[in-house]
Amino acid sequence: MKAKSVILGVITGTIVGAAAALLTAPSSGTELRSRVKANTTEISNSIKELKIQLMNLKEDAIHASKISKETIKAFIEDVKILIEGWKKDIEPNSEELSKNIKEIEATIQELEMIASPKIES
Repeated sequence: MKAKSVILGVITGTIVGAAAALLTAPSSGTELRSRVKANTTEISNSIKELKIQLMNLKEDAIHASKISKETIKAFIEDVKILIEGWKKDIEPNSEELSKNIKEIEATIQELEMIASPKIES
């Protein structure tokens, strides 16, 4: 939306500026009409060129969007492959790690029992 507003502002400014220059410059009616006609053609050509440039910009934006989507998909697939490889690499150690964690938890429970004061009834 912002680009559309800027472009509309440029076009409007060009037209208003050209009209102001034509109407404030001293000249005869015939000269004024020929200058208005020439400037109208020039403005029309500028608008056509601007339209072509906008269409090219739109096509470039669509192309860039497609490329970025493809790149993101490829990146996600690469990450998935890396994660699967990592899982396979740590799998042989997972049982040992689980055993060590259980031993640590048991040791912590023993320490808690030793450290907590016994309440006698």
